[in-house]
Amino acid sequence: MNNIIDYIDWRGDLTFKQSGFNEVDNMIFSQISYLNLGVIKGEMSIEELGQRYEKEIKNRNITQSSYITSLITRIEKMFMKAYKSNRFKDVLVSDFVNKFDEINESQFSAMTFIIDEDTIYVAFRGTDDTIVGFKENLNMSFSAPVPGQIDSVSYLRGILNKYDKKNIIVGGHSKGGNFAVFAVSGLTQEERDRISIVYNNDGPGFTEKILNSYGYKDTVKKVKKYLPKDSFVGILMDDEEEYIVVNASGASGILQHDGLNWEVRGSEFVKRKSITEKSQFVDKTVKYWLEGLNKEQREAFVDELYRIVKKSTNANCLNDISENRLSATYNFIRKMTNMDNEKKDMMQDTVMRLIHSGSEVKKEKKERKKVKRIFLSKSKL
Repeated sequence: MNNIIDYIDWRGDLTFKQSGFNEVDNMIFSQISYLNLGVIKGEMSIEELGQRYEKEIKNRNITQSSYITSLITRIEKMFMKAYKSNRFKDVLVSDFVNKFDEINESQFSAMTFIIDEDTIYVAFRGTDDTIVGFKENLNMSFSAPVPGQIDSVSYLRGILNKYDKKNIIVGGHSKGGNFAVFAVSGLTQEERDRISIVYNNDGPGFTEKILNSYGYKDTVKKVKKYLPKDSFVGILMDDEEEYIVVNASGASGILQHDGLNWEVRGSEFVKRKSITEKSQFVDKTVKYWLEGLNKEQREAFVDELYRIVKKSTNANCLNDISENRLSATYNFIRKMTNMDNEKKDMMQDTVMRLIHSGSEVKKEKKERKKVKRIFLSKSKL
């Protein structure tokens, strides 16, 4: 199956003047935003950054392997091809911001790609390897806005003030897609009118408060949302964005969440008619579950889960847990067992609600099939 790396092999000889910006380019810039490119003084070309970055990774010693390490390595492989291609080498990168705040539970990173004299792509990074980054994801289920979303508006407004471009594109992957949509929705009408397209690549949805805001409703018409066929992340929570389903490899929604696993043909993703039944099941189950929990219950569950993970693993990154998964699992179970009765009851009740939600969705599906069979049998009479 061909992916965005193959796309660079096929079309890397074509500049953006020869072949305009497309949805696959959007994913490539979104993926590059996951890399820590170091200090960027003013505007630096992707070629210059790539040469510097390649020297750094040659001197890097990786002794452990994990999914996160593997993912970054694959993005680096893509970046090495991109910086040597006619299409991407002269694109300028500027305004790289990388913030991490454990106290306020916030992880935020963004960079801007100056494609030509008229076009820029503002990329918001998705969730990184930090546990705080994943905690911020969970916080979005009950808190609006989270610090990273506020930072996204501030960053985008700064870019609009700095650059007078006709074609301003905003995008991101995973949480970065959520931030891209939120950033545009948080602008003034005049500022928002300057944005041409918003790319949300399998990003989660929003709370009801945000969905009901004028800024969000006005932004939706600019959004192109993409989901892999077994989407897990992009279907979480609610949104009003029409989505495009992409064929992807990988046995699970988590693996298909990786943009490097999305199938590419020519300058487009390979499309499917709809997400799979498995993805629809997860979507309904999680929505039923969240609807049955109020804000306080969601917050209590997320905070307690985060506290247990931190105390049982002493980890700052998911990679730390992956490298010590046996001891991390043992300590996690031990901490769960040693919780006081009130917290234990709360955690068990919340998990049981999730299981019950799944059962209700299955029951509803069986009832629909039963009704369909009855209808078909009667129509034959």
